[in-house]
Amino acid sequence: MKRTYSSSQAGFTLLEMMIVCALLMIIMGAIFAQIKQAQQNSTAQQTKLDLFQEAREFMDQMSRDLRASGYPNTRNFQSDPVSPPQNSPQEALGVVKLDVGEVQFESSIDGSGNVWVIVYQLVTAGPNCPCLVRSQVLKASNPPGDPLNGQASPQNQTEVQNVLNGTTSDPIFQAYDANGTAVNLPIDISCDISSTCTNGENLANVNSIQVRLKVQSPYPDPTTGQKPTMTLISTVRLNNCSVAYPNSGSTVMGCK
Repeated sequence: MKRTYSSSQAGFTLLEMMIVCALLMIIMGAIFAQIKQAQQNSTAQQTKLDLFQEAREFMDQMSRDLRASGYPNTRNFQSDPVSPPQNSPQEALGVVKLDVGEVQFESSIDGSGNVWVIVYQLVTAGPNCPCLVRSQVLKASNPPGDPLNGQASPQNQTEVQNVLNGTTSDPIFQAYDANGTAVNLPIDISCDISSTCTNGENLANVNSIQVRLKVQSPYPDPTTGQKPTMTLISTVRLNNCSVAYPNSGSTVMGCK
């Protein structure tokens, strides 16, 4: 017996199946593209977050170090244990050198009573550099009359990589006096020790240091193709108690 089928029982034609498959591929492609975009955005945001956290932690550490600079100093002792004070390993001189890409100061940062020489410095050579590095060494027992010399060789530790600034036109460090006027850099304590500083160039005039750090991620943003950058700014008011001669040598120590 011959069977007959109605049109309602007929299956899909080959053309219809191809159209359905094409539509499914287009829809799935759009879905996977959105998933990929979301993953790329998540990766980019995580990279920016990591960059920010690294730079923020560095800025916090440097701010803490700078606030403790110059402690303990001659005024913390009932009598000066060593004279002149710059030769004493128990007395910190505060900031002793300051430039657009470098700051050097003395401080007891661990509560042990030992004074450390701490240096933050821009290094241009090396992997992922320019880098801002930190080093610290114990203050020498008897430096030859100059805190900038006579110390042990520091071991630099990389703190922040891919630093974009640190030039005269775009400094990392900038100093200001008590009136908020910018102090010309570089300056160091050598003229204070020799009493040859003029009123406009000695470290005793430095009331605060502004740190402005511009860093760039090593990885490009997958959406824009550009490497994300970030700028962080911190201003630290200093005690700045050191062997400095404010007002052209009128006093032995300047404490701001």
